[in-house]
Amino acid sequence: MLLNSNLFTPFKTKRAFEEIADQIRELIYSGVFKPGDKLPSERELAGQFKAGRMVVREAFRTLEHSGLIYIKQGSYGGAFIKDADATVMTRSISDMVRIGNVTLQNLTEARLGIEMFVLELAMTRMTDDDLELLEKNIVGAGDKIRKGVRTLDENTAFHVLLAKASKNPLCETIIKSIMEVTKSFMSSLKPEMAYVNRVLDYHKEIFQSIREKNFQNAREKMEEHLLDINRKVLELTGNQKS
Repeated sequence: MLLNSNLFTPFKTKRAFEEIADQIRELIYSGVFKPGDKLPSERELAGQFKAGRMVVREAFRTLEHSGLIYIKQGSYGGAFIKDADATVMTRSISDMVRIGNVTLQNLTEARLGIEMFVLELAMTRMTDDDLELLEKNIVGAGDKIRKGVRTLDENTAFHVLLAKASKNPLCETIIKSIMEVTKSFMSSLKPEMAYVNRVLDYHKEIFQSIREKNFQNAREKMEEHLLDINRKVLELTGNQKS
């Protein structure tokens, strides 16, 4: 992207790196900088802001931590505008759980409300391709279980695929974040294979109800499934504490 000297204004009150980060952030939000665009170099921005390169570098770190840009090294490197994803939300939820502000039970309770809404959207917007992806997920999970392998990745993906089928990117991002955090903690709890198989049975029943366009049954099975997850989380975390 060509450097336009009118894009930036010298800062006055905030700490230098915060002002630089804020101005770049606003340009991203307003669409001046779009995903994939390369920001001006540290040297160019230092000249524009009449600041040191270390100050610009700190601003870049702030934006990178916020998930708005990524830094690429090498001769073709630099700071690039990042596509929106669930990374920052996932990190925030994970931090809240680890710090103790949010419990795993809180997380599964939140899933209950959000996923029921997602399911309702997905039932009306799902395409044949979405159904095919869900079916492949279930078949893949079944293959792994028959080999005695846990299916945490497939279990996570099933709910993300449903969220994608809702055709609501915000719902998809929220579900991705919640599922990534849930996956992280469930991987350490290691439920028994009988429970892993029970999860697959729920997924099969939900999928079959969706395919038959039986929303009431799909809703009931999803609610049973998520409440069962909640009970299992409480059981496993209780066992760890005892």
